[in-house]
Order: sequence, then structure tokens, then C-alpha cells
Amino acid sequence: MPSQNYIEEIREIWNMVKESFRSEISEASIDLWFGEISVVSFENSSADQSNHSEYTLTLGIPSAFKFDIVKNKYLTSIEAKFCQLLGFDVKVNLTFTGSAAAGDSISSNVIGLAPAPKKEEEVKSPLNTLTDFNFEYTFENFIVGSTNKFAHAACVAVANRPANYESDTRRSLSTYNPLFIYGNSGLGKTHLMHATINRMKQNNPNIKIIYTRGEDFTNQMIACLANKTMAEFHEKYRNCDVLLIDDIQFIAGKTSTQEEFFHTFNALYDGKKQIILTSDRPPRDIKTLEDRLTSRFEWGLLADIEPPDLELRIAIIKKKAEQVNITIPDDVLTFLGENLRSNIRQIEGAIKKLGALSFLSGKEINMELAQECISELLGGAEPVSVTVDKIFNKMFEKYGISKESLTGNKRNKDIANTRHITIYLIRELTEMSFPSIAKIFGRDHSTIISSHRLVEFKMLDDPAFLTEINELKKEI
Repeated sequence: MPSQNYIEEIREIWNMVKESFRSEISEASIDLWFGEISVVSFENSSADQSNHSEYTLTLGIPSAFKFDIVKNKYLTSIEAKFCQLLGFDVKVNLTFTGSAAAGDSISSNVIGLAPAPKKEEEVKSPLNTLTDFNFEYTFENFIVGSTNKFAHAACVAVANRPANYESDTRRSLSTYNPLFIYGNSGLGKTHLMHATINRMKQNNPNIKIIYTRGEDFTNQMIACLANKTMAEFHEKYRNCDVLLIDDIQFIAGKTSTQEEFFHTFNALYDGKKQIILTSDRPPRDIKTLEDRLTSRFEWGLLADIEPPDLELRIAIIKKKAEQVNITIPDDVLTFLGENLRSNIRQIEGAIKKLGALSFLSGKEINMELAQECISELLGGAEPVSVTVDKIFNKMFEKYGISKESLTGNKRNKDIANTRHITIYLIRELTEMSFPSIAKIFGRDHSTIISSHRLVEFKMLDDPAFLTEINELKKEI
């Protein structure tokens, strides 16, 4: 019986399988051998859908050459990784989805989509204007928090008023050129780049935009050198209105590429054309990057993106769950937020996996299922066990005062003192901000700050109280 109703979840798990290969083979090899593979079907031939032994996954490969390599070298590992992530045995089959003519072509990186047909001139030329562009990334679906709001605001400003923007009432934001966004992988840099392009296209459909990656810039330059078409390369990159390059750090250490980009940068900057770059680190920290490029990258605005804090992670989890029609209870939301600390890609993968586990097991999403999901994602490491509810439970166990009393309006001495301790422990043992804690207790954040300070002062003055608090921390 076909199980296509959760094919999207299986595609996300396939993405997770690919990610798991990063510790074994290079990223270039992953893109080369796995980039074109799509999920064709995921079926259970048994009438009893709970019988997991009957599940078969079919992956499609449009290249005959790559088909043989993947089958002989990687199929066993792919099958093992799928079984590990799903929690039950799955048979993985490969099927050839291409043609003899297209067998060795490199096509779409989008899982589950057939390669889009290309015009003859596009096949011959390495100079595509947009590489792997995603039209679904917009400012409207980018979740803003304290760790990314500056970068978001900068991109919105540049999108509305790029360097070449002029009008009777407003001028361009020349101080934002170039705009250099940096931060670890998976924090939303590419989303902001694509959102910027979408907004620019909305404002001016005729604007000439080039978006590519640092590695692709190098590869295109090499191809043009080999084909003796550097004039075409120069024409493309030096005559656009906006140039966006993702992961510019990949040009570091490549002398010829840096030389070419230096002249490209100067031509665009002198022509008042907008330049937007991203990297996993600030310019000064990119090793083997020429000083003349480092200084130019710092001419404009540097905007960093930090890993999302707890509140932002919970907001992202909630939004991602809504997008895939998954309902997650509040306690599970908090639990996931406390444990998914790496990046947004990890969060997206976890949500899809949680949805798949729920669907395949027939269980509602609850704490037990979330713990199972998190444990697998963390490689068997123990999930973070300290939650707000656990702290409240310890307060009831230790002092006999319920959560309802602590968050209520009663002000007798015992309740007030325990409330102060509870606030202190939530602040110290979780990542919750004072405003977020204030919402739990129905008070303003200044009151929460005062409670936290009262406990700190008492710990300094009263050794017995200090010992009591430290013991509570250990027990929780």
C-alpha cells in the first residue's frame, strides 16, 4: 500500500542522511554523488501499516554513471542510516530516472524534483544569473529575534534602497555598501540573501541581480578561462545592478580568484552598484584572504547573526511546525527549544523527523516521542533535562508550594521567598530571559529582576542559604 502521504517527511529524512555523511566524506563529494538524488516513493506493501518490515524506499538518480557509483559504494550506508533515523528496517532501492543524453548532467539540487529542462545556451554557458535561488525565502517568513534583528534590518534597508537607488525624496544607503553578513552555518544568512532578492525584484522587476556562491564564482571563472570566454565573465559580473555572493570565504587562498574578484568589486563599487556578501566569519578572521579584499569588505556595514536564543528557537519551532501542519504541545515546544541549540537547519530537520515519527508510529506528539527524536539527533547524548516544570516540581517537593501558588498573587512570606528562589533557578538553569520569566509569573520584568537580585544578595550574606541553593541546583 503506498505511503505517499508522508513523502515530504521522508525527503527531509533523506536530507538528514546526506548531512550525516559530512563526517565521512567531503562536502564536494556529497554534492557530486547525492545532489541529484530524489525520493521517488516510500511504500508499505503490507495491508497492516504498522508492520514496518514491509517498507521500501526508492531513490531516483538521473545519471547512469552516478547510479553505478552510488549503488556500489554508498547504498549499504544509505540504507543503514535510514534505518537508524526511522527506528525500523527499510529496504532502499535505486532507480534510474534520467536518459542517455542527460545521464551525466548536473541538475537541480532540490530533493524530489525532476531536473528542470534547460535551454541549449544555458547548458553551454556556466554563467547562470541565479545559482540555487529559492523564491520561497522572504522577509515575511523570516523569524526575527534579538540574535538576528540587526542583520535582518540591514537587509530590508538595502533591499528597499540599494546602492544605486536614487529618487527625489530618498537617496541610496551608500554606507551599507558592501553589506557583509557573517555567522555560523544554518542561522539564516542565505534566507536573508534570497529575501533581499525577492524584495528587490518586487520593487524593480527590471533590476539586474546576480546571486551565486563563492565556490561557484571560482568554478565559473575557471570554466571561462578554459573556454577563453573571460570577456563574457567580465560582462556578466561587472555590469549588474546587484551582486550577492554567499560563502565568500571560499575564495580565500585562491590567488587568481581573489585577483579577479578584486577587480570585479572595484568596478561595481565605483559604479555605485550594491554588493552583498556572506561568510561564516568576519573578514578579519578569514585566513589567506588578501588584505586589500579584507579592507574592502569592511568599507560598508558588517552585520553578524548569532545562534538563536531560547525564545527565538521556540518561535522558530512553532512556526516550522505550523508550516508542516504539526501540533506540538507547549511543554514539548520548550523541551525542543532547550535542546535544539545548533542552528535553524537542525530545528527544521527535527520538526520533520518528529512529524514522521508521529505519523509512522501512530502516536501523538508528546514528551516521550520528542525525547526519542532528540536523543537520535544528538547522537545518543542525553537531552537537556532542566525545564521550567521540573523546577516547579522541585519547589513543590522541597517546600510544599504548588506552581499555581507560586505564579499566583499570594504574598505570604513562605510563598514570596520560594517564588524568589524559583525565579532565580529558572534564570540560572535555563536560557529564559527576564521578560519571558515575567510572563510565567504574570509580573513585569523589573519585578523578576528584583527577585533574582534578592536571592543573589542573600547567597552572599547567608552561607547556609548559599548551600541550600547549590544543593537545589544539583538535585534539579
